Amino acid sequence: MAIFRRRSDDDGLDRTEVRREETDVSGWGGPPLVRALFTLAGVAVAGLLIWLAQTFDLTSTNGFWAAMGLIAAAGLALGLSQLLGGWTKWGIPTFSPGVFLFAFIPTAIVVGWILLATQPAGGWQQARLANWSDDIGVTGFVNDMGTLPAVLAMGLGIVFAFTFDTTGPRTREVVTERRDVVPDEDVHDYDDRETVTPAGTTTTMTDDDRTMVAAGETRPEPVERRDPERRDSP
Repeated sequence: MAIFRRRSDDDGLDRTEVRREETDVSGWGGPPLVRALFTLAGVAVAGLLIWLAQTFDLTSTNGFWAAMGLIAAAGLALGLSQLLGGWTKWGIPTFSPGVFLFAFIPTAIVVGWILLATQPAGGWQQARLANWSDDIGVTGFVNDMGTLPAVLAMGLGIVFAFTFDTTGPRTREVVTERRDVVPDEDVHDYDDRETVTPAGTTTTMTDDDRTMVAAGETRPEPVERRDPERRDSP
């Protein structure tokens, strides 16, 4: 009695495979060139905003905040230029709540505190923030950082741009069908033909023609027939 390998349930069945392929983004005419152009455009916009900011009188409260707003917008333009250039990777733009809450909000609080405390005298909440800084012993730090308010404003704009991101390269699904082939050694699993042998009878296979002969019987010997006209050579 032969022991055959049991086939799994999936053998011999058609299978469908799903492969994900990333969109090709290589080449000088693709994302590298487009990102460079967006970066150049961001620099141009930021430069224009900074040039407009220097036209305001920084010794007045209104002029100070107008200039800081334009410089912050310049930082935002630089950050968004990289984001827009990243869209050429076919990623979908997204907003990151984690970066907004744990990065931008603390940065905005610190930068806002310094700018309010170092703005021209008489500005909104200027005296109160200056007194609070003195009470907690950070007046020296606030005054030192406040000597370059434009840098703080630009940094705040860049950090705000960091709250936006892309999901990365887009992928497309490629569906392929694959048909499994049953191995030759498993073909006999499907052969239901059986050889029935009467009880008490054994069979013997001869070497010449594989004829079945019942046990106890003799196979007739082959008879040689001679041609009467044929003469054997001496």
